[in-house]
Amino acid sequence: MTHEFCDHCEGCRPALLDLTTGQPLPADSPLMLKVNQIWNHQTTYAERKAFIDVTVHNSRDAETVRLARAVIERIEGIT
Repeated sequence: MTHEFCDHCEGCRPALLDLTTGQPLPADSPLMLKVNQIWNHQTTYAERKAFIDVTVHNSRDAETVRLARAVIERIEGIT
C-alpha cells in the first residue's frame, strides 16, 4: 500500500543524510533549514507532489519527473 502525498505529513518532505553518520540531518541544521525554506516557499503543490512521486514511489512519468527535477535543481543550488 502506498501513502498518497500530503502537504501536512512529515514523511512527505525532503530529507538529507549526514554522509558521515548515514543519519538524517536534524530539521534545525542549517542545510535543512534552507531546504525547508525552498520547500515551503519556492515550490508549488504540483512540484512537491511530483518530488515525492519520483523519489519515494519511483514514478517515471515525463511530466512528473520534469516537475520533480525543478525542485531538485533548487535544492542543489543551495550554497
